[in-house]
Amino acid sequence: MSDKIPDFQSLMYPIVKLLEDNQPHSLQEVMGNLASQYTLSEEDLKIKVPSGQMGLFKNRVAWALSYLKNSGLIFYPKRGVYQITETGKKVLFEKIDYINISYLKQFQGYKDWQNTFGKEEENEATKQSDTASTTEAKTPEEILGDTFQDLNKSLGYELLEILKSKDPSYFERFVLELLTGIGYGGVDEKNFEVVGQSGDNGIDGIIYQDKLGIERIYVQAKRWKDNKVQSKDIRDFIGSLSLKGTNKGIFITTSDFTDDALSTAKMNPQNRIILINGQRLAELAIENNIGVQEKKSYVMKEIDHDFFEED
Repeated sequence: MSDKIPDFQSLMYPIVKLLEDNQPHSLQEVMGNLASQYTLSEEDLKIKVPSGQMGLFKNRVAWALSYLKNSGLIFYPKRGVYQITETGKKVLFEKIDYINISYLKQFQGYKDWQNTFGKEEENEATKQSDTASTTEAKTPEEILGDTFQDLNKSLGYELLEILKSKDPSYFERFVLELLTGIGYGGVDEKNFEVVGQSGDNGIDGIIYQDKLGIERIYVQAKRWKDNKVQSKDIRDFIGSLSLKGTNKGIFITTSDFTDDALSTAKMNPQNRIILINGQRLAELAIENNIGVQEKKSYVMKEIDHDFFEED
């Protein structure tokens, strides 16, 4: 996440200052002006909120606009257009150089807004700072996204600990179930085979990509608690693939790969070796509901402006 993108409270004063000309400005104008003011690059503007549903910069601008509008400093003459109010003009006459939530609390519009929907609407992150320059205040989407990520990190850690406690054959089957769930194969419900310890030459499982089993992906699964996968392990796996007459394989571990192991996997472009460490393994399992189940879901809603458009 780029440190160059200001928090939404820091954007409040520049927005009101931009609207000082008393002219209506579109969202594109506001964002373009602010992006230039903060010298944000294209890469900065591509950064998403934790949920990935919206650009981080756009999300913060939208929340700054919402607070300013509900506090009475700006208004929306029409959808997607913003203009300063008389109250907003008076604020600029005060010769201040910042606006934040603490400052907005003096306005009746803000008080009415909070009283209507309850003081809990003001999230904890915005209560942490009286000056936007000292602490970043996150938008509700960012807070929800961060919370969701923290929950998944905890879940992922617990999942890996369980897998590390199981015997290797159980882990091998789990890995193949996961890869099938992701979409490898897809012809039959059980389109994989656990090879395990039966003279497999370093191959733990096979995924069949077609009904006749002509196209195959070979899998190596290491259920290790602490030891990292070394370069030698990758070379041995590549050798096993060569004996099978293929160059496609997936190497999965509950631990991690050394830098040399990562380099070895990339050394020969003709070999298509996918490496999945413990963290990525847990992420994929959670994404595809392998070994986890949905506990509770929340639906985030927004106004359907098209519904209120007049014919």
